[in-house]
Amino acid sequence: RKAPVLVNQDMLDVMKPGSVIVDLAAANGGNVAHTEANRVITTPNGVTIIGYTDLPSRLASTSSTLFGNNVAKFILSIGPQTTKEKGVFQIDMEDDAVQNMLISYNGEARWPDKITPFNPPPPPRKAGDDVAEKTEDELMHEANEKQNALFIRNA
Repeated sequence: RKAPVLVNQDMLDVMKPGSVIVDLAAANGGNVAHTEANRVITTPNGVTIIGYTDLPSRLASTSSTLFGNNVAKFILSIGPQTTKEKGVFQIDMEDDAVQNMLISYNGEARWPDKITPFNPPPPPRKAGDDVAEKTEDELMHEANEKQNALFIRNA
């Protein structure tokens, strides 16, 4: 059965150059206008449509490699890189990610009492930037206006 087109030409025309769409229904004709099975298409306005039909087989090794690299980097960040001395392993308890992943340390249970919630620092403000505070009602009104404009444009 042919896949329904969910992203038509009008929608593609308003996308920014460099946008990427991965069409998971490419084997059945695609959910995106211009999808071609087993091809990567770039529209005249710079939108890339990926129509591979074998994504599960392509992603298995890629995702395994990415996961393995992330785990290896995390394990290295726990200790071997912190002392800068060869052969010395020391757990960096100053690192929020490291100290919060430890369930026990030196025979003492750390979970759940000694886990420190992570609060990312606020983004730095640029000099001369004045932040205009808006009420929740103003933000909701702006969001509704944007949504209505998009709906009318895509109707």
